[in-house]
Amino acid sequence: MKYTHLIPVVLAVALLSACATQQSKTATTEKAPPPVKTAPVKESAKETPKAEVAPPGVIVGKPDAGSKFSKLKIGMTLNQVEKLIGHPTKQWTHPTAKVSIPFYFGPDRWVIQYSYKGEGVLTFNSGGEQFLTKIEVNKNE
Repeated sequence: MKYTHLIPVVLAVALLSACATQQSKTATTEKAPPPVKTAPVKESAKETPKAEVAPPGVIVGKPDAGSKFSKLKIGMTLNQVEKLIGHPTKQWTHPTAKVSIPFYFGPDRWVIQYSYKGEGVLTFNSGGEQFLTKIEVNKNE
């Protein structure tokens, strides 16, 4: 019973020495893989432009030709929209489900909605630049 406190120390030393010998065995027996030959890259392949990715968004309904909403595109900023079609009839903000995620500070925690009488509702993300993310055409609005 005198040496019972040494049992965990002996086990730890045995495990560490086993790990050290295992690593040294694998280090000496492994060979480096042969170098892989690659084809040279053509200059024209480097210069190809990347395809533009459309911003995520939704358009509900189809705006009439010549209406205010027919001039809008998903991804426009709030200032661009106001300059193009004017100020809304009503506006409000509300949180999304992401507001309850701890340590999440993305731009989609809150949304801003603009209502235009006879046109519908526009939804913008809130935070940083406010981008148009949803166009809802509703003539009864």
